[in-house]
Amino acid sequence: MNYEEAKAHKQELEEINGIDSDRLKSFDDLGKTAMGLTPEYIRTSSEWETAKNAFDSSFAELREFNTFFIKTFKKEYTAERRSNRKY
Repeated sequence: MNYEEAKAHKQELEEINGIDSDRLKSFDDLGKTAMGLTPEYIRTSSEWETAKNAFDSSFAELREFNTFFIKTFKKEYTAERRSNRKY
């Protein structure tokens, strides 16, 4: 995998994680506790558990890939960020 392919794969993983995050946030419309937490009756529903598991797995996959990406392509990533900086 070269740098451009890795960037494309990272973008795909971020989009998947964003979709899973939005799906999980959709349960916020059903209500929150006084402290802003998700109520127990929502957390015990199978729909919320499915959304939470999907988000957790996509986030873990993204986190694992980011570790690989930075370790493998540190020079390219640093050079790209420096070239995009606005002074």
